[in-house]
Amino acid sequence: MSDLICFFDTETTGLPQFKSPSEHPDQPHIVDICALLYTPDGVLVDSFEAMVKPDGWVIPDEVAAIHGITTEMALEQGIPEAEAVAGFMSIMAQAGLRVAHNVSFDDRILRIGLKRFMDDATADEFKDGPKYCTCQSSKNIVQCPPTEKMIRAGFGKQFKQPTVAEALLHFTGEELVGGHRARPDTEACARIYFAMNPPAKVA
Repeated sequence: MSDLICFFDTETTGLPQFKSPSEHPDQPHIVDICALLYTPDGVLVDSFEAMVKPDGWVIPDEVAAIHGITTEMALEQGIPEAEAVAGFMSIMAQAGLRVAHNVSFDDRILRIGLKRFMDDATADEFKDGPKYCTCQSSKNIVQCPPTEKMIRAGFGKQFKQPTVAEALLHFTGEELVGGHRARPDTEACARIYFAMNPPAKVA
């Protein structure tokens, strides 16, 4: 198995419908995607990033307000979603481990894309592959206080999952610039991972 690590992030048209199958037509679309391939000692060796061109769908205004990508911008600058998924997989195919900040979200988004544009076997193989979540793994280290919603729900003794910006600040002392875009968030995820896992200890 390769010892290379694929860090990745997606921005989308919305949240996945977790109770519906990945192939459901109402599942969200990828808007922005980045995959960065690193050696275990933190050397970047390959990368892919792309904005996606809408094909009969739009980016809701409330979502565009988060990541800054409007339907008009994506139509002008984007590539077909199928090409974006294939570009991601060209990086992922070289790696033995994939890493994301809140990997369950980005995993589901990629499985949706694989179901749409590739095949079930590829989607299932991706689902079963080794993965690591910097969000879950850093929660008890960063120790963000619980939100009011968590307290009301009876989870007031648990730490909140840190955002990628919160985790980056904790481990590096630096503010995240350009957050909620795929490339900056992926770069931040990689920095968090390597800060948590010194090269000598990376499996």
